[in-house]
Amino acid sequence: MPLFRFQSLAMALLSTLTAFLTACTGGTPETPGDQSSPVLAALLQKALEAEIGRMNPVWAPGLLPSASKAAREWLMTVDEVVARCRYGPGNRTKGNRLEYDLRLHSGEQVTGLQSGQRCLYGFAPPLVMRVQLEGGQVRDAQTDGRERQSPMDAISPEVQQFARSLIRADWKRRPGLYFPPEKSAEDIAREWAQPPAK
Repeated sequence: MPLFRFQSLAMALLSTLTAFLTACTGGTPETPGDQSSPVLAALLQKALEAEIGRMNPVWAPGLLPSASKAAREWLMTVDEVVARCRYGPGNRTKGNRLEYDLRLHSGEQVTGLQSGQRCLYGFAPPLVMRVQLEGGQVRDAQTDGRERQSPMDAISPEVQQFARSLIRADWKRRPGLYFPPEKSAEDIAREWAQPPAK
């Protein structure tokens, strides 16, 4: 009899916890609309070009001179990017962040890339979109049309964040293409063993 009570208590607790977590997440993420937006596609391409243009050792010390070439090669492997909020419009918490899901040319899926941007549905609805790339260039951007309800300047931060997040996703995947190798313990010890040149 005590085992049965324990099992029923555990089941009740589990169902309560499941209901609580479902209420906290706000449901499923919003899906992008199907309206093509050529102007948005052009803005996204311009932002990607600007982000790649800043990828040189002068603007970004620590990057390899070949980093921009690696970024262009990375974009050639991306077929689609979906920007969505983690928990959807029903969640107003600060944990509801804009994320990106990538589909690569190889068929590999990369999901949940963090943007760091909060989804503030009550204040400014986030730009939920599906972006299709071909040959490393933005071919199409599809939304529900919400970007057309605000001035272009209003979506500029999200467009820049898209470019930054998409390119930096490869920084994390293949850091050796963007940054010099880290020094080994022996290299560091050797540096400290020799007096500096005069």
